[in-house]
Amino acid sequence: MMKKSLSLLLAAVLMLACVSAACTEGKAEEKTYYVYTENGKDLNVRNAPNGDIIGHLPCGEEVQIISLSNEYWAMISFNNEPAYVNRRFLIDVKPEELKKSIEEEEKAYSGDPLADIDAEFSSAVDVEDYKITARPARVTSVVNMRWIPSETGRIIAQYKATEELIVLKELRYYLQVQDPDTGDVGYIHKKFAAR
Repeated sequence: MMKKSLSLLLAAVLMLACVSAACTEGKAEEKTYYVYTENGKDLNVRNAPNGDIIGHLPCGEEVQIISLSNEYWAMISFNNEPAYVNRRFLIDVKPEELKKSIEEEEKAYSGDPLADIDAEFSSAVDVEDYKITARPARVTSVVNMRWIPSETGRIIAQYKATEELIVLKELRYYLQVQDPDTGDVGYIHKKFAAR
């Protein structure tokens, strides 16, 4: 009798977990995001994914995501109504912080490519694997995975906006990543990754 009760309790717990997972699918992590457009222009807000434009958000505007409708669109609250924006233009750091880190990186390079690559490899830190999505400089472009952490490195693969990769190590300016579909391992620049 006790075993039967335990089995029923375990089954109920598993069912609850499944229902909970189904209910949260598509929901975004409770986190603040910021509008970031490469050219500094406003971001279009639409009434549906690929729908009509109903407004704009300025670059740098704080945004709370309600849910992720698919790999390209995020549902937000706009004028107290649900609306949609392209996920490619949402980042999890303030745009001015991103620009500052890029400027600092440019100053940090020694001008000696081998020394810069060595410095990148030396800065590698093991991390617990986590997922990121590719965030190219422009919606129509791609993020390059290279065989070494350098812009001079041979390109192994290319990823469109919001394609997922697994981070294995963090370096000073690069991430060592793995493609979950092909198993390829390489490096992408941190500025082209979004958590």
